[in-house]
Amino acid sequence: MSYVARAPSALLAVLICTAALWVPAPTAAADEPTASFDQDVTTVTRGDVVEIRVQHSEPGVLNVGGDDYGYHLTVELTGSGVTTVEIDTYNSTMEPEDYVSGGGNATLRTADLRRPIEPSTYLMNVTIDGVERAIGQLEVEPRGNTSASTLVAPASLNDSDSSLSPSDIQSSSTERIDVARGDLAVIRINESGLETALTPENVAGGADANGIEISMNQLEVRPNQEQQSFLATPDNGTTVVPDFENDVVYVVWDTSDLPIEGESEDYEVTVTLQGDHSDFVDEDTITARTRVNLVRPTVSMTVNNETTYPWEAPTVNVTGESTLAPGSVVELRARAPGQPFLKLVPMTVSENRTIRTNLTFAPEDRGLVFPMWVRDYRDNTETTMRLLESDASLRFVDQETDGTFVTISEVNLSVGGFVRVETADEEILGTSTYLPPGEHGNVIVEFDRRQLTDTELLAIAHADRDDDQNFSSQVDLPYRTNGSVNGSLVADDAMVRLEPDAKTPTPTSTPTTDEPTPTATTTSTATPYPVVERTPIEPAVAGTNTGIPFSPGLVVIALIVTGFLARRR
Repeated sequence: MSYVARAPSALLAVLICTAALWVPAPTAAADEPTASFDQDVTTVTRGDVVEIRVQHSEPGVLNVGGDDYGYHLTVELTGSGVTTVEIDTYNSTMEPEDYVSGGGNATLRTADLRRPIEPSTYLMNVTIDGVERAIGQLEVEPRGNTSASTLVAPASLNDSDSSLSPSDIQSSSTERIDVARGDLAVIRINESGLETALTPENVAGGADANGIEISMNQLEVRPNQEQQSFLATPDNGTTVVPDFENDVVYVVWDTSDLPIEGESEDYEVTVTLQGDHSDFVDEDTITARTRVNLVRPTVSMTVNNETTYPWEAPTVNVTGESTLAPGSVVELRARAPGQPFLKLVPMTVSENRTIRTNLTFAPEDRGLVFPMWVRDYRDNTETTMRLLESDASLRFVDQETDGTFVTISEVNLSVGGFVRVETADEEILGTSTYLPPGEHGNVIVEFDRRQLTDTELLAIAHADRDDDQNFSSQVDLPYRTNGSVNGSLVADDAMVRLEPDAKTPTPTSTPTTDEPTPTATTTSTATPYPVVERTPIEPAVAGTNTGIPFSPGLVVIALIVTGFLARRR
């Protein structure tokens, strides 16, 4: 700021009152030297470094303080232009050349300080050839309260080859005190006045650390045990990342080696200034503290449809919860033993510590049964996936009955279901009871009414789609070949004749009361699905009453005889 001569107050009052004459204040002659401060008042927190910018047209002297302040520092200003003088207020107990930079020689005109420069407002001026050319103030504010808070970051934050930056930590951290063992506990310290005193490479206390000690201390001390404490050192898995521009210091603590008993362990992180080695305090003083609740890393998993039926899309929804830090990535694995089938799906832990993914399998994966789990957490997450395929066959041979039932020789249903028997005119005669997945022999289908003529009948395999073991014609649709909606019905036909003693009665005939009624029996050889080895069923030959032997191979067969099934495609 240039020095400006002021008009006498009486004259100024006259000028204001009369408003008749404006007289400009006299200024320095054009050939006289000038000087000014970048700011009228320059502010610094005690312990930090302050920059004082001075503009001067000729060499001069910067004066800070004076005898009345108990501190008088002079710094030579060489040449002309803008000179930036930096003063390290924490190390102001040293020789001026050790804590002042910028400008020329620095000299302390008063006695050496025993403590860093005290909070106060110090006069500053610039003199050129002994004449004061600029005036300003240096305001040294007292140190504020130091505080700390706990954040958590995924362990992968330390995997980078480059050094951590404040922006890396800010973008990867979430504020919470629960930290899974193995993740990173991030201690955010809102520092005040520690810019010079704090050495990132050493915060373990002592003279080399300027008395700054950061430690993690066990809170609950168990009987017959001593409290466990750990200093923030590289050997204990810590990295200190300062962000002095924002008055913040981050302590990134790898918790992999911290002891934990039970499901959790409570720790407290403290920031201590040691009286023997810190110029700020006379005795050990804890300036900030925060809590860390160390928990065991866990992952849980739920699959909404472990069994996927042929008529459903081969997509499963996987959800779960984890104690891992938000942003952590876990791997979902699906592996079919003995098959070239392996799926690896990454899942990211959300901010509320949940995991979620939708997994879609290929059509050729149908028929596989395999375990699925989260890597490193298999014991708690493994589930068995069954991608069921639409695989069915049946054998319906020519036969004689009394007109109240028929017998289906062989039935194989991949997901269970029923066998329905109907006439060539699609008149339904009866439906079997529920048949579990697997193979069945001699399945009896009782008719809802008695069949009184020799006729060709059709047996159709139906899937129990709603898995309620009760047949519904609207829901439990027929099996189709290849599991496709466009495939042929899985069915077989047979000529069913009435037994000689069960011929169609005349309209005037009266049924005898002692007519034997066949008892429906089923010989079931059901085996749990899936069946590894199956025997395909050969179609029945129209007009015969004998069964046809099987030939080796996989069991999926749809029998379409003459034009009997064409109408049902």
